[in-house]
Amino acid sequence: MLAIALLGTTSSAFAQAALAPHLAAYRLGLHDQTGASALVEARGGLVIEWRLECDGWVSRQRLGFVASTEGGETINHDVRFTSWESTDGTRLRYVVRSFEDNELQEEYRGLAELEADGGGVADFTAPREEAIKLPPGTVFPTEHIQLVLDSAAAGQRFVSHEVFDGFGFDALTQVTSVIGEGRPAEQSDVGSEEGQAWPISMAYYNIERDEDTPQFQATFLLDDRGILHDVLLDYGDFRLDATLEKLELLDRPVC
Repeated sequence: MLAIALLGTTSSAFAQAALAPHLAAYRLGLHDQTGASALVEARGGLVIEWRLECDGWVSRQRLGFVASTEGGETINHDVRFTSWESTDGTRLRYVVRSFEDNELQEEYRGLAELEADGGGVADFTAPREEAIKLPPGTVFPTEHIQLVLDSAAAGQRFVSHEVFDGFGFDALTQVTSVIGEGRPAEQSDVGSEEGQAWPISMAYYNIERDEDTPQFQATFLLDDRGILHDVLLDYGDFRLDATLEKLELLDRPVC
């Protein structure tokens, strides 16, 4: 996912580019293909929620679609991710569940913590108890999106981070982000206001496998509130468009 999947923030030096609590719903469809896709049709939805509490960010993401192959096979895919990330970016509780044809296929849950040097450990409790070491420099998903926003606002064009999100025992990925030139957010964009937006291309690499080809790529327009527009999800053998259809800005807590 952005896991997407694309997605706690520390205080930002760039007030004009800060993640805003929000709930965004996207319509999924098969991207125009060149003949190399494993799918001939796909439809579904993506929901991304960032909700701020006094002690951290709650993130809920769900990506589901029904697809058809050239051989007539129907694929029903559903991935659900829930996490809590402390506002200082040092603790992450996570639950990941994936379904195929409405049957649970995988479930990962646990708690990850970072120490002062940036390194730490992820303690999984499901599907079995296992501890995974996290190297110095590791960041969690909410912190990651804020760092990308900070870099965009500062005019940087290329950044790379080691991100842990809990999506399996090999969930530590190297995420490289190429940031395009900023432009005013268009009023035609759902939920847009006057502000900045940047075209972003993210590539996710499996650190343990040390491969040159990313396992997943996502391109999108990121506005200065951390809201994604015009999303393209590239899984290698097929690509999905995610079109923003509904946006709700959520209140910040009074703490």
